[in-house]
Amino acid sequence: MTKTVFALLLFFSCCQLKAQPSDTLYLPKDTVYELDAVEISAVRDNSIMSGTMSGRIDLKAENLQSLPKFLGTTDMLRTIQLTPSIQTSGELDAGLYIRGCESGHNQVMFNDVPIYNPMHLMGFFSIFNSDHISSSSIYKSYISPQYGGRLSGTVCVSSKSEQAERTSVSGTVGILSSQATLETPVNDKSSLYLSGRGTYVNLLLSLIDLNEESVQPEYGFQDYNLTYTAKPTEKSDVLVNAFFGIDDFSIKEYYYQANGGISWKNAAVSLQWTQQLSASSRMAHTAYYSYYDNLIDVNFAGSQIRFPSRIQDFGYKGKYHFRTGRCYWTAGADYVRHSVRPQYPETQDLFSSALSQSAEKIQTHEYGIYAQGSFHLSPQISARLGLRYSGSIQPGHAPYHGLEPRVSLEYEWKNDRKIMFSYTLQRQYMNQIVVSGIGFPTDFWLPASKNIPAQKAHSLSLGYFHAINGRDYEFSVEGYFKRLYNQFEFNGEMLDMVNQSYQIDEHLNMGDGHSYGIEFMLQKHTGRLNGWVSYTLGRSTRKFPDINGGKTFPAKNDRRHNLSVVTNYKLNERWELSGIFVYATGSAFTMPAALYLIEENAINEYGPHNGARMPAYHRMDLSASYWFKRNSRRESMINISLYNAYGRENPIYLSVGIEADREKGKVRISPKGQSLYSFVPSISYSFKF
Repeated sequence: MTKTVFALLLFFSCCQLKAQPSDTLYLPKDTVYELDAVEISAVRDNSIMSGTMSGRIDLKAENLQSLPKFLGTTDMLRTIQLTPSIQTSGELDAGLYIRGCESGHNQVMFNDVPIYNPMHLMGFFSIFNSDHISSSSIYKSYISPQYGGRLSGTVCVSSKSEQAERTSVSGTVGILSSQATLETPVNDKSSLYLSGRGTYVNLLLSLIDLNEESVQPEYGFQDYNLTYTAKPTEKSDVLVNAFFGIDDFSIKEYYYQANGGISWKNAAVSLQWTQQLSASSRMAHTAYYSYYDNLIDVNFAGSQIRFPSRIQDFGYKGKYHFRTGRCYWTAGADYVRHSVRPQYPETQDLFSSALSQSAEKIQTHEYGIYAQGSFHLSPQISARLGLRYSGSIQPGHAPYHGLEPRVSLEYEWKNDRKIMFSYTLQRQYMNQIVVSGIGFPTDFWLPASKNIPAQKAHSLSLGYFHAINGRDYEFSVEGYFKRLYNQFEFNGEMLDMVNQSYQIDEHLNMGDGHSYGIEFMLQKHTGRLNGWVSYTLGRSTRKFPDINGGKTFPAKNDRRHNLSVVTNYKLNERWELSGIFVYATGSAFTMPAALYLIEENAINEYGPHNGARMPAYHRMDLSASYWFKRNSRRESMINISLYNAYGRENPIYLSVGIEADREKGKVRISPKGQSLYSFVPSISYSFKF
């Protein structure tokens, strides 16, 4: 308690400190100065990434078009995976892993609305239509107290919100997916944006050799966006956003008359109102609705098994920004009511007329209040002090709650060099139960309860940032450390759920973990050739009493090395060339170490938990874009891309083969990687008029 009181006193007293005079020159309002002739010139900013010197990463959607495309689409979240400490996940993995944490530890928000599954199938597409969004920001060191409920990074994606000057249509037509966006002014104070996207990826699936003529897979997705922006007065803004996306994957096996599939939906609706109260204060309110569900359906021999799950949120966020002296404040509160349907099976056989149902909705309430102050201690030293109090209430269970202090210190000299230190304490009350192990949409969400405690993490980071040659180049190196509490792993299989006495919390192993590493990044912003190189050396471990004999073991997403190289070269006004190279250590998994035959039944004996590694993942993507037109009113461009250009067969899983040596009487277990494809070419046409 004494430490808490001391932290609060320090927080409020520091904001009374006055900064030393800055380098800004203030001129009297009634003074007239005569200047010599001034020539103003502008250079188009083609850099994709910015904000590194501020301790975050900002991506500009309009400049993503020059990067290599997959199936005709350049994706925001896949570009984020090319930045430091955001791990390359590999094929068929839709997870987003930041600094060695699980995918469910990260928060992805679309216009301040939480999104629970931001990826389409196989992780090749995210739900964010690149024509409809304007930018995204990634926070992974100092996390502002306005962002709560997760242990790791926060990704904020924003839709277009500026007033449209005229009616225009933009889009991309690819060989397997297409998208289009309409923007139009409604009147002189409001505008409307409408977007739609769909895929015909079934054409690609028909080319995959499954070695089974009786097996027929099908997949498709669609998503739609609506944004209405209005400015009722000079000091107020209103933003209405709506999103809906649906995925449907099915597979039919004609020989055994079996079929099954997975379908999942995302929906989000929000109303945002921002009001400028004075020159030094403004407030913002957001009311939102978020929905995600998935359904696994299997039919065989007249029997049906369904695994439905869903999470539904109704929430509110309010914040108030103001300035007192030279201290900038942010204060606010948020609340969300979760309605969760866990993944329990529903079964039906030949003798029943209806599906049996065993799961009930769980209602839980999550809340937070916070304040943050930003100020200068000296001309070179600045600080941000934040404090969040959060909690979760579930009827019938004891509540979880606690303080979340956060601090960031920056030391800047010569206007081009910074040292940043940050500490955050984060709490998480909604947990992702990973069933598939690869971030597939078989995973579901479950709130903290009596037998599933809230998670907690202490995070430290220390970084050096250097702008070189007038910020033509930026170099950064940053170390991080995380201490994770109340982590868990699902210790069963999905079919284990088909049991009348099944309880999820009885199939969860609990423990703690660590994640630490160092990341390097070098960017070039100007000139014909620009891009970046990022490298992360990291480690992520877990220690569970009931796993691996209580010994420390690698987390599944532990990847020692992560390297990304992104280049973009403007050959002339028409041609742009770009390339991407990624390399990542293979993910950890548990390998069978021995095989026994007991009464003609094969029994596997497994080695150390997560003691084996998948082969290293690496690939190169190449792209060439030709611009027919490129100005403020009309654009048209054709892009040719080659994904996985040198045909690296990165395995999506390992199958275990058995080789018997009858002469020596020995059996050898040999893993064999199974890949999805070698390389994928694509061509697309983008336009705006």
